[in-house]
Amino acid sequence: MKANEKATLILAERRRENKEKQANRIREVYTKIPQIEAIDKLIKEVGFKSLKLASNNVDTTTYEEKINKLKKEKQKLLIGNGYPIDFMELKYHHDLCKDTGFVGTRQCSCRKQLIIDDNYDKSGLKAAINRENFRTFNMGLFSKNPYMSYSISPYENMAKIVGEIKAYINNFDRESGNIYIQGQVGRGKTFLINAIAKELLDRNYSVVYMTSTKLFKFLNDYHWAFEDRRENLEDLYEMIFDCDLLIIDDLGAETHRSTDQSNLFDVVNERMNKGLPIILSSNLDEDMISEIYGPRVFSRILGNNSKTYEIFGEDLRLKGTDYDFS
Repeated sequence: MKANEKATLILAERRRENKEKQANRIREVYTKIPQIEAIDKLIKEVGFKSLKLASNNVDTTTYEEKINKLKKEKQKLLIGNGYPIDFMELKYHHDLCKDTGFVGTRQCSCRKQLIIDDNYDKSGLKAAINRENFRTFNMGLFSKNPYMSYSISPYENMAKIVGEIKAYINNFDRESGNIYIQGQVGRGKTFLINAIAKELLDRNYSVVYMTSTKLFKFLNDYHWAFEDRRENLEDLYEMIFDCDLLIIDDLGAETHRSTDQSNLFDVVNERMNKGLPIILSSNLDEDMISEIYGPRVFSRILGNNSKTYEIFGEDLRLKGTDYDFS
């Protein structure tokens, strides 16, 4: 089930619960204070007469005064019996939208939060991205000194990458090209991916993160599963193909099976046909990826405005940080 649909169901359930709780409170008051039930009946009767007369352009002032007097009497009885004056009224989880999820035609913050929370849960990144994001991203870990034969320093390279990635995030609704991030272990690929995922999740986009090992195992399990088990896997299978951003981490690290190439092609091809991007990371360069998965898959991964970034420099794991710089 998509996050939007789930949010709609949650809000509908909240409204149902609100009415049920109100009905229970009203029953409680009527049982303890029967006079209030009689007053409510009178208020309805007088209100009905008032509306009927108003529709015929008859002055209803006396009726309105009577209703106000009855309401004040009801409030005194509630307070006298230890109840707040609004005890019998409908209560909401969120007063601003009255649990509809919308303020006018605009989506309410409570509905947005439900969608964000659901996307977080489905992303597979909930714990990691609260620690690894652009707020905790430390550019000071990257050396400003020349590195091997590269024309710029690791710091300059990462600053350029982060700048382009942030522009990609800010224009995500118009992006369809893939991103391929390569570099040796410990250079910060996974940290960067987590930072991207958090930014997009916080902006209401759906993100699914999977290592290539887990992705290919899941797809094989799905295709070979019996019908009853396949139903249990259906939601994640659909998310892989339909989420706003799919992240495949550590491509090429898996134990290669004959089905991996075709599975990867199916995922990449279908998402590209839908205009949905993928971010892939790998310790392997482009030539190795092409060799493992074949030129057909490689051309789909890096075609159509896709970008490749290489992260280089020293192993950041040796700098005494607890973060996952894989």
